[in-house]
Amino acid sequence: MAFGITIPGIIRLVAVSTPEEVLAVNDASMIGRSLSGRGGLVNRSTAAKLAVFRTPEGNIWPAFRDRLDPLRAAHQAELEAALSDFGPLLRRVAPEIDELGAYVRTGTAQRSTGVTVQQVVGRLFFADYAADEESYAAARTLQSWLSAGPLRTFWLKHSGALQAALDQIMALSRGNMACAHATALAMDNIVRSVELMRDLAHGGDNLTRLGPQDALAQTLRAPARVVREARDAGRVGQIDLGPRSLVLLSVEKARRQRPDPGFAFFASAWNRCPAHSIVPAMLADIWQAAKTETGGRA
Repeated sequence: MAFGITIPGIIRLVAVSTPEEVLAVNDASMIGRSLSGRGGLVNRSTAAKLAVFRTPEGNIWPAFRDRLDPLRAAHQAELEAALSDFGPLLRRVAPEIDELGAYVRTGTAQRSTGVTVQQVVGRLFFADYAADEESYAAARTLQSWLSAGPLRTFWLKHSGALQAALDQIMALSRGNMACAHATALAMDNIVRSVELMRDLAHGGDNLTRLGPQDALAQTLRAPARVVREARDAGRVGQIDLGPRSLVLLSVEKARRQRPDPGFAFFASAWNRCPAHSIVPAMLADIWQAAKTETGGRA
């Protein structure tokens, strides 16, 4: 069910959490990804946080481009096409998949799961992408920036940690903003899924009994929430939206009510994630590698 909070000068917000609400609001013409900062103190603070993912030249990370952005559709289609033929890409990252499979099976690894996942994701873009603890720490800094409270936000910005993390991620991504988004923000959902696979594998005979698709269904995770803004007042179904309201789409909560792998990626929507096919295939391969002591895949 949707609920709203309006405190004049402080916040204007609507949150939605059912699958039908999330899809309908996401598709509504008055809903945008860009945030104006109008509507109250919280609205302004949230807009300022997302503004750091815009370069001085005006380029924007792909997940923050609006529906009518002239470059969004072209870049999205180009990347989706590149990732749709995922067989060769998964063979490219086979060593990392084997490494993650061994971690799922044994519960131990020589390096952190986050570093390995970041390298897997980076090598979907550049075959020689190399992650390390420092690059993963930069990704974690950017992830924490989005959810940090006022004190941590102030520290990250004024200590230089935020800019250093942005610079490192962009340098590793060679200026490719899709790669930067994938290796800094989107990868966190894959890390969560791998950790859940490890837990699942250590529960009874699950590793022997469950096939890759069964494991995928139990461990795939969507973003907890994404932020939108209602540019104008309007109504979507039974939901009233005030002008310049922040709109929180509780994607993971909605996904649990509709266990369709595509839902986690908005696979049927205008803003579908270009990796909506390759990420489930990658996670299935990791589980299969865990099932096979040699790391081989079916």
